[in-house]
Amino acid sequence: MATELNARMIERTRASGAIRSPAVEAAFQRTLRHLFLPGVALDLVYSGNPIVTRSDPERGITSSSSEVAVMAPMLEMLQLERGHHVLEIGAGTGYNAALLDDLVGAEGKVTAIDNQPDVVDDARAHLLAAGRSRAQVVLGDGYQGRVEGAPYDRIIATASVSDIPLAWRDQLREGGLVVVPLRFGPGANIVATFRRHGSRLDSVEAVAGGFMPLRSDDQRLEEPLKVAKELDVTISSAHDADADLMADLVQRVPSIETFDSYPGMALFSLAGLIEPDWIVIRPRGRNGMWQGLLDRASRGVALVVPLALPTGATRANLLVFGSATAGERLKRLLAELANIAVDRVRVEAVPSGAAPPDADVIRRQANFTYAIHWRTARVS
Repeated sequence: MATELNARMIERTRASGAIRSPAVEAAFQRTLRHLFLPGVALDLVYSGNPIVTRSDPERGITSSSSEVAVMAPMLEMLQLERGHHVLEIGAGTGYNAALLDDLVGAEGKVTAIDNQPDVVDDARAHLLAAGRSRAQVVLGDGYQGRVEGAPYDRIIATASVSDIPLAWRDQLREGGLVVVPLRFGPGANIVATFRRHGSRLDSVEAVAGGFMPLRSDDQRLEEPLKVAKELDVTISSAHDADADLMADLVQRVPSIETFDSYPGMALFSLAGLIEPDWIVIRPRGRNGMWQGLLDRASRGVALVVPLALPTGATRANLLVFGSATAGERLKRLLAELANIAVDRVRVEAVPSGAAPPDADVIRRQANFTYAIHWRTARVS
């Protein structure tokens, strides 16, 4: 039963283009996901959807099994070869470490690091149950990487960061690849592959994909605005008065317009990168999220709300609260981005203090300045 369900999941993932190579397909065939999610129904396991494995009221979701349609492209982006030494930041259930182990073979080595002792213990147990005893799971701060075993041929992060730690660059061999989900703001998530070239990281490939933030004991994560009992709102460039404005607007009756198709995560990732007033709303106690923009000048909010869960949704509503200007602005932005391919977007990471190259968007962080080229990603 599990083998058949796994084969169907692989076929769907390959048909979508997420699996591109025979090696990655074979790794999924030889690695059964349910062994890393004991107690979870098989139909849910092999749906390929993300599955939360740990959460608490204060910290939210702290560990999960990532969506297979996002895992597969990241494995492809690593360009793994037999004998490679790989560092994984974030152990999760151990499923990704098992897939990495299959790809690097007996000649290679996989080390996964996580700062949650129970996650480490469970990942180790799952790997043993799956016959993947070569893969090592260690307890530690992912932001610091792992000096033991460096330099690594490849580094992959399975949690998002707003700035790449210098330790990851320094522990990556010259010419090696790092695949990392970058979080530039609300909804602005892009999984980028970089090749190390001295002190800088040069763009290789990018895909859309959202991951929970990589946590450490001393890190404070972004706090959403509390504008109503049932809504958490995050705004790219929040102003002091935004909470009151949002609270006023979302209590109004919106105008509603139906989209024939749901724009999807790839387009929203780009919108969050380039639109300074992009917002994300997460209704508490419900799955999914609404995304759009806040037009302060006209006092309006425009939101895209899927008519079904985001995974597989085909239609959406455009809700406009307050001024219609916000809705027209959002429609123009979505139309402009409709012909952009995320996998053609380039993201360069230049050490902070150095002059960044000319780019469509510049994001400055403590360790790196990110030069994002998206206008050249148009589909002809």
